[in-house]
Amino acid sequence: MATGIDEHNNYAVDFIEACADIKTHLPHAMISGGVSNVSFSFRGNDPVREAIHAVFLYHAIRNGMDMGIVNAGQLAIYDDLSAELRDAVEDVGAQPPAGRH
Repeated sequence: MATGIDEHNNYAVDFIEACADIKTHLPHAMISGGVSNVSFSFRGNDPVREAIHAVFLYHAIRNGMDMGIVNAGQLAIYDDLSAELRDAVEDVGAQPPAGRH
C-alpha cells in the first residue's frame, strides 16, 4: 500500500477480495498471508505500520483469511485506532468496496 508504484495501489484490496472469492468457491480452503508485506513502504514509522496491519486484518479476516503471519508484539487493535488514522489507512487502500465487510 502507498508505495508510489501504481500497480501496487490495489494489492491489499485484491487480496481481501480474493479471500472472499476463495471462501465462496472453496469453503474448506485455508488462507494465510504475510501481513507486514502490506506496509513495507512505511518501515520506520511503527504507528502507521501497526494501523495498516490492524485495518488490513480487520477486513481480511471478515472476508475469509484464516491466519495472518504477524509480529504479535507490534499488533494494534482495530477498535483502538484513532478514527482519523483508521480512516486514512482505509482511504489509502485497505478497505474493500462497499458491500463487503
